[in-house]
Formats: sequence, structure tokens, C-alpha cells
Amino acid sequence: MARRASRLPLRARIAWHALTRGGRRPPAEEVHRILVAHNLLLGDTLMLTPLLARLRHHYPDARLVMTCPPAFAPLYEGRPYGLETVPFDPRDRHSLTRLRALGPFDLAVVPAESRHGWLARAADARWVRGYAGGAWYYRASLDEAISPPDRLTTLPDMMAALAGNDRAEGERFDPKDWPPPGPGRFTPPDIPYAVLHLGAGSPLKYWPAASWREVAAALARQGLHIILSAGPGQEGLAHAVDPEGRFQNVAGQLGLRDMWHLLAAARLLISLDTGVAHLARVTRTPSVVLFGPGQAALYGPTEFYATTPYRAVTRADMPCRDETVLFERSRPWIQTCVRSPEDCAYTARCSTGISGRDVLGAISAVLAEGQP
Repeated sequence: MARRASRLPLRARIAWHALTRGGRRPPAEEVHRILVAHNLLLGDTLMLTPLLARLRHHYPDARLVMTCPPAFAPLYEGRPYGLETVPFDPRDRHSLTRLRALGPFDLAVVPAESRHGWLARAADARWVRGYAGGAWYYRASLDEAISPPDRLTTLPDMMAALAGNDRAEGERFDPKDWPPPGPGRFTPPDIPYAVLHLGAGSPLKYWPAASWREVAAALARQGLHIILSAGPGQEGLAHAVDPEGRFQNVAGQLGLRDMWHLLAAARLLISLDTGVAHLARVTRTPSVVLFGPGQAALYGPTEFYATTPYRAVTRADMPCRDETVLFERSRPWIQTCVRSPEDCAYTARCSTGISGRDVLGAISAVLAEGQP
């Protein structure tokens, strides 16, 4: 039967192993193996860091395993919190084989969509914990369904609560817990510099090129070297900001390993609401983050990163930031927008309406706090 299952596509293999899993077994006092099962984007993956820290605090001797998109693996090669990452790709039927080789697991935590509870069950997790809500056929994969918060809570704090609500005393990010990845091919300059990250996953988050030029010019007058950054395929954003080529341009050139080291040595990051902004928390880079469609209070500051200078800049009066669903679960205190550009009736005023003056004011406040 195992050989037959190994020939099936990944979804069929997950269903096969999940439905033939052994009986439910609540985690005993001694938990030896823990799985964090997800397939999140970069920013959401990095927002799991408080969860990893709390799991390690509660289970100091447990083997801690997390599924991870292959592209993110370099960030975790230093094994923060003793974490082992397993490359997981829904298109790769061998992903489940790699994961099952590390089981069985005494406890599995599903921090996002509850559908990944089926992946945890297929990995031979004896007890699967996640948030209640979502479609019934996904909820059925959970052995323990926790009610989501009924008041505004940052997403990193929501993630951490799945390890228990008893916050450890002095629970703060410590860079010693996350060794940096090995050096990449890019060498950051050895002079004070600021990184302006222009790209994001949705064009609705983009900030006007003229506004970026205003900020870049102001920082250059303060003596900071300017580096323009964006993801692959977004090189045109940097050209629009700096058609004369006055600033250093690394748009589309850096992988996550190089981006880590670029941020770690930066004096400042100005970024849209995207994964790079969350990576800057781990590298402890003073940051100013622009929130357009996203809810600044949901993705913004958290006590876990209290020692890293950070400011969020947003427009609080946007009536179209009215969607209340996160990870298939609805909560009235979630106020965000995940519409496509074609569905936006306000021509992205949530982003374009952010003023350069407000951003420059946030930059002054962050720089005044000093480099951690």
C-alpha cells in the first residue's frame, strides 16, 4: 500500500496518508517532535518567528520542524531556534516523503489556512492544532481548534498564541537566536546607506516614483548612499525613480541571502508592505514601512521586536479597506483590502495618497532612535 501511495500526485498522497493516520493522541507532557505546517509567502513566513521562539521556550528539547518554500531555505540555514526546515512545494510529490521521514510528530501547529492540517496529518502528526474557522472540510483536519482573537491583534502575536497564551517573561527577539546565512555574491558598500525597496506583490501597494525621488534626495542630502531595490520583474520601478542612474540600483539582482546581508548593514530601510519589510525585523534594520491596502495595525509593530526602530506610515481614512477575512477566517476587526487593480474603485489612493512629508517625518523619528 505504501508503494502504491508513493506513485500518486501530492494531493492524493496527502489524502491517502491523512485518512490512514493512527488515532488521535493529545500531546503528553514530554513532546519530542513538533511540526509547523504551512505554505506561506515570505512576509507571513517571517511573521512565524514569535511562534518558533515560544515553541522553543515551552519545549526546549523537542525537535522542531517547519515546512518551507524552497526559495526561503537560505534564510534558515543557520537553524534559528534549532529549527529544521523541510522544502515543501505543492507541485513536488516528493515533498511529503521528505516530511514523513522526520516524523512521527507529537504536535503539529497549523498557523494559517486549516487545509494544511491535512498535510500535518499525512506527516503522521498525532495531534494537530490550528485556528477555528474556514471551510468544514479543512476544519475537519484539526484535532484542536482554537478560537481566533475577538479584538485587534497583530498577526505575529496571533501566530505565537498557537504555542500557548502564556508569554515568556522578557519574550523579545534576540539576534543570537538567528545566525545569519552564509555570504552571497553581493557585497554591501562599506559606507552609511539607505535601502529603498520599491516593489511589492500588488501594484496597488506601489508608491509614486516622484515621491520616492523626494525621499531619496532628502536622504542623499543627509549623507546617505542610496540603494534602490525591487524584486525580479520589477526593474522598471527603479528606472522610473532614477532614470539618470544617480543611485545604486540592485533591483531584480538579489536573492534572499544577499538581501539579508544588504539589510543587516543598512542604516535604514524604507519599504512598502512586503516580505522585505519583515526580513528587516530579523536583521534589526531601522525601518519605515508604507501601508496602502494592508492594515498597519495587523502587520505592524509587535512587542517581540520592540528593540528595533520601526514606523508605519498609512492613510487611516480609506473606506475601501473593508475586507474582514484573513486565512479564510472572518473577524470584524480585520480591516484590509486584497482587491486586484482591476477591482479598485479608488485608483490606489490608499498608497498614492501617502505624503512624502509623512514618510520623511517617520524617517527622522527612526533615525533618532539610533542603530540597534
